[in-house]
Amino acid sequence: MLSRYILLPILLAAGVVLYLMIFEFRPKYPPIFIGLVMAAAGVLMIEKAINNWWLEKKPPTSDPALVNFLYNYIPYYRGLPPNLRKDYERELERIVLKTEFYSRAGSDLSDDLKALCCIYPAVFTFQTKTPLVKKFNTVVFYSHPFLTPNFPDQVHVSEVDFEDGVYIYTIDHLQLGYRGSAYFNTALYEAAKAWLSKYEGAGAIRKISPTIPEVLEASAYGEKELSAYCGMLPEDATALLIHHFFTFPEQIERLYPEAYEVLVEILGDFHVLSKRPVII
Repeated sequence: MLSRYILLPILLAAGVVLYLMIFEFRPKYPPIFIGLVMAAAGVLMIEKAINNWWLEKKPPTSDPALVNFLYNYIPYYRGLPPNLRKDYERELERIVLKTEFYSRAGSDLSDDLKALCCIYPAVFTFQTKTPLVKKFNTVVFYSHPFLTPNFPDQVHVSEVDFEDGVYIYTIDHLQLGYRGSAYFNTALYEAAKAWLSKYEGAGAIRKISPTIPEVLEASAYGEKELSAYCGMLPEDATALLIHHFFTFPEQIERLYPEAYEVLVEILGDFHVLSKRPVII
């Protein structure tokens, strides 16, 4: 990012001045050193603002492998007109670059794994102009189910911490969520929860949302199976409805047409490929 390129020469200059202060002291060196340290501190203080400005000025280019994945595995992306696909790609790349990722799995994090977390935050942001990354800009990965202060007695596989703006995922369940509708997509569900907490019209959606047992009537699994898979039953019926709106759209339309129409008005129906010709 741009801030690093600005910071690097400042730190190198500070290192040279510090060396001269130690081995060839001159009265002019301490003020120069202090000035360089203050400049470096200033860059760090406004690091996010610098990087955000640069992202807006020079949007990143999309990785062809990521574009291929989006086309083959994300119905929403595949249903977009070609000109909107490019705009969505830029939104996704911006969110990835603005998000901090931490591993509790004892291994390095691949770019593919980072993208999986950001696909649906990018969908909600792109579709509704709700900038989730301003609040929810941290992701923590585990290699196994975990306990957290919010759920200290229930081992689970995904969570969004609303206070700190943190998504938490187990890697295996995160990846399985993109292998088809037979698997629950934890990234989609947690992103829906985050979006509902920021979207101004969330109250209207919650009013027409079916209950959790009713939503699950539209899916390939029931409460028992979903609880076993996630470690606990998802607690937000409206976020679950949105999850199923993206993964089982035809069933949601058939069972809950009012809720379906409300969600289509807000989130579109690009993902309902049966209703539109797909343009390659």
